[in-house]
Amino acid sequence: MSDQETPPAQTAAQLVPSFPAADEARKWQQIDPDHLKWRRDLVERQLRLERLDQWVGYGFRLLEHTIVVGFGVAFVWLGFYAVDHKASMQVVPMIGGGIAALAGAVLAVRNRKQ
Repeated sequence: MSDQETPPAQTAAQLVPSFPAADEARKWQQIDPDHLKWRRDLVERQLRLERLDQWVGYGFRLLEHTIVVGFGVAFVWLGFYAVDHKASMQVVPMIGGGIAALAGAVLAVRNRKQ
C-alpha cells in the first residue's frame, strides 16, 4: 500500500461480547455458573446506555428546534418594533444578517455527518 492510500475504515469494536453458542455456554456454565448472568447483565447495561444516548439526542434536537423558533419569533418582533418606531431601514441589515446566520446554522446542523 502506498503512502497515498488509506486503509478501509474499520467498524468500532463492540464493547459487549456476543453470547456464546450452546455448547460453549454449557462449558462456561460448568466453569463459572454465574458467567451467563454476567454477560446478560452486561448486555442489558449496554442497551440502557444506548437508550439514554437516544433520549439525549432527542433532547438536543428539541433544543435546536426551540432555539430556531425563538430566534424566528425574535426577528419578527424586532421587525414589527422597527416598523412601529419608523426605524425599519436601520434594522433591515440586522434582521437580514440574523436570518441568514440562522438559516446557515440550521443547514449546517441538518447536513452534518452523524
